[in-house]
Amino acid sequence: MLRGSICLSDIPKELIKKVKCKDGKERCFLNFAIFKRKEPATFGDITYTHFMSCAPKKEERKEGVRYIIADLSETVDSNKYPSSTEVEAAPSVSQDDDLDLPF
Repeated sequence: MLRGSICLSDIPKELIKKVKCKDGKERCFLNFAIFKRKEPATFGDITYTHFMSCAPKKEERKEGVRYIIADLSETVDSNKYPSSTEVEAAPSVSQDDDLDLPF
């Protein structure tokens, strides 16, 4: 199992696509890819073996933009991660009216 967290504020907003679904509702999607690291990275007591990228198409990529939005670790020990009640709530982020995101 891979575990980690995604930094939503680092996602380039132009990569979030609005799609009208078959049920008529408009939803927001982000293409992503998960890659295995060539060398594991250790931060604190967690070793990250994979990372998640927004995976923009070549024509959408911009120089100087960091598309990695998450580090992931392999684990079977759920005790290594805090429960949702132990994690401090993230500060609220003002929404961009153009995107009308649900978060």
